[in-house]
Amino acid sequence: MLTLTETAKERFKAGIAEGAFDAPHLRVFIDHRCHCGKAHFALALANELQPGDTTFEVGEVPFVADANTASELPSVEIDFVETVWTKGFSIRNTQHNCNHHTMQ
Repeated sequence: MLTLTETAKERFKAGIAEGAFDAPHLRVFIDHRCHCGKAHFALALANELQPGDTTFEVGEVPFVADANTASELPSVEIDFVETVWTKGFSIRNTQHNCNHHTMQ
């Protein structure tokens, strides 16, 4: 299953409690594959489930993933980062470190 840092879990739960996410799940999906074949992941709000989707919770945060992504979830780590340059959720492949994608 994917990993949430404590900060990400707190931010997701706060956002859910405040109604900031207008969908019942957060979709984790493969955005693209690097030249070496490693997956880069992204997040989106998921209003509807698709055939083959898997729903699951991590730290009381509801997620959904398609079958292709589900098999790679153990390498997904989601954090919440706040720097001078950016503030938002960062999702990365723990088995590949060429860059991060941020949902703001």
